[in-house]
Amino acid sequence: MKRSLRPALLALVSLFWGNNWMACAQSPEIDSLKRQLIQQRADTNRVRRLNQLGHLYLDIKPDTTYRLAQQAYRLAQQLDDKPGQARGLNLMGSSLSNLGDYPKAIRFFQQSLQISRSIHDLPAISAVLNNMASPYQAQKDYKRVLSLSQEAQQVFDQVHRKDTQSDVRTYAILYCNLGETYLLLNQLDSADYYLKKATPLTEQEKGRIVLHHNLYLLGDLQLKRHDTTTALSYYRRALVAAGQNNSTVTLADIYLSIASLYQATGAIDSSIVNASRALATGQQTNYLDGILSASELLTKLYEGRNNTQALRYYKVAVAAKDSLFSQEKIKQLLTLGFEEQQRQQEQAALEASYQNRIRMYGLVGLVAGVVLVAGLLWRTNQRQRRSNQVLTRQKTELDQQRSKAEQALGELQTTQAQLIQKEKMASLGELTAGIAHEIQNPLNFVNNFSEISGELVQELKEEASAGRLEEVLAIANDLTMNLQKINHHGKRADSIVKGMLEHSRSSTGERQVTDLNALTNEYLKLAYHGLRAKDKDFNAELVTNFDANLSPVELVPQDMGRVLLNLYNNAFYAVAERQKTAPEGYRPKVKVSTHRSHGKVEIRVKDNGTGIPESVKAKIFQPFFTTKPTGQGTGLGLSMSYDIITKGHGGSLEVETQIGDGTEMVVRLPA
Repeated sequence: MKRSLRPALLALVSLFWGNNWMACAQSPEIDSLKRQLIQQRADTNRVRRLNQLGHLYLDIKPDTTYRLAQQAYRLAQQLDDKPGQARGLNLMGSSLSNLGDYPKAIRFFQQSLQISRSIHDLPAISAVLNNMASPYQAQKDYKRVLSLSQEAQQVFDQVHRKDTQSDVRTYAILYCNLGETYLLLNQLDSADYYLKKATPLTEQEKGRIVLHHNLYLLGDLQLKRHDTTTALSYYRRALVAAGQNNSTVTLADIYLSIASLYQATGAIDSSIVNASRALATGQQTNYLDGILSASELLTKLYEGRNNTQALRYYKVAVAAKDSLFSQEKIKQLLTLGFEEQQRQQEQAALEASYQNRIRMYGLVGLVAGVVLVAGLLWRTNQRQRRSNQVLTRQKTELDQQRSKAEQALGELQTTQAQLIQKEKMASLGELTAGIAHEIQNPLNFVNNFSEISGELVQELKEEASAGRLEEVLAIANDLTMNLQKINHHGKRADSIVKGMLEHSRSSTGERQVTDLNALTNEYLKLAYHGLRAKDKDFNAELVTNFDANLSPVELVPQDMGRVLLNLYNNAFYAVAERQKTAPEGYRPKVKVSTHRSHGKVEIRVKDNGTGIPESVKAKIFQPFFTTKPTGQGTGLGLSMSYDIITKGHGGSLEVETQIGDGTEMVVRLPA
């Protein structure tokens, strides 16, 4: 099935600089602006150049765009440069929209629109209205998108009087955006009309920057009409144009559309190739919507074919979905809508109050006053009636939005429960790798002694046939010793298997009297051998210092094992990361110790790895927070460990760390 269209319209930030805007962010243009900024004084020209440089980065490094636009806005505030302030706010909003922070993007657009209207800058007003449609499109509020896009065109028509040749590029963008909006609303004839109006403009030199987007949308239109051959032709032309314009975001969307097309036609391998390209391209610029759509499609494609890959892409999708549609962002969007309605009501009230004062100044005589009062009463009654209607409509909209928010919260809670189960299964997999390494040693002994015993039996037969009784007795003694060793190592393997079954068994939550030293040491070996099974090049020095006088402790062994496994894995990851950049002579070391102090039992896990920055330290126990690359961690390990120690055992879990010197995790349990 075809996925939804991309949630980002073509930006019109370029309107602020007229026809001197560059077609794409080429290195010479960026280098030239950087050199100019080094020598540029803190004046309005510096504001303009900062905004120009930020716009060149918009499609390739939106976070850099935000930083440059923020500098321009702050300098414009100091200089009281209203146009510069409006440009900076509009560019900040566009960068945040590309990064998926829609509530904050809308706030910046609203501020930019207010400033542009105060100075009556019609091109700037049109640009902000057009760009403000992008975050609403991401939230699938297509009616508001259409309203903003139409208003943007109407304002721009006031400047150029519908003369498309006066600004080919801008009209190409406006028509293309209107065509996309109608496509989202499934009004295919209207979409066809505006996309065809944009086509001749995009083929001109000044409008070529829009060519790749227009071709991509024409492909989507044909796909909706079930003409896959024509759609694929448009997509391939769009790929070439997007590469020429260096538009990474649209490139990701085109690959995803091609993948969806191949999926619909049953060409699964081709669909996987193009979906993977879409994901890789989206990750280059942190294009969250593209990452989400591509990873969701890859999850479906791999499901049943390669469940390991499916799980990997599922985790990527969950992380992207959490960033895009978190509960906090939903609340912010609802608040934004309410604040905008409040602002409009207050503005209307202020205008009404001003008009009333003007009328009062014109009262002359008693008769005129009575007539005016009667008119005002009637007007107030009408306004009250309309206000009641507006309030009723707003209440209905708020109820609908609240229902959507509750539904999204339910989906997030379901996803969280699934991720917790995945985390537990991942821990079991790591334990199994370590146990496999542990059980190999006794099995090797059993195999070796069995072979030797077979040879001794043969010798025994030969000596018995020769009648050498002393030799027969000596060989029999050797066989007895071998059988004892086979029995010993067989029991060792049996105990390891029983331990594996114990680890794999679901926790009942019942506490058992446990030798904490043995449990701590066992999981250390399992974690280390499990990591070695995955990475043969990894080595670390393991140092243990267990309190020999430590009494058994009542705890839930399976839960405590999960905690220890998480702490050990994090320590091994930290030393492995530091080893990549550490000077020659660095030796990875992980130290584990137990100790009883002040009625508490302590377990300390210390590494000489990279350490944790202060800005990150406060977040490490939060659910879903991780510093590992995408696909290598869910962000649930320390969160689950913290809950097991504090809520399940009445203890505490603390971190002591120093950048460059390593980290020490301290578990304290009631003795």
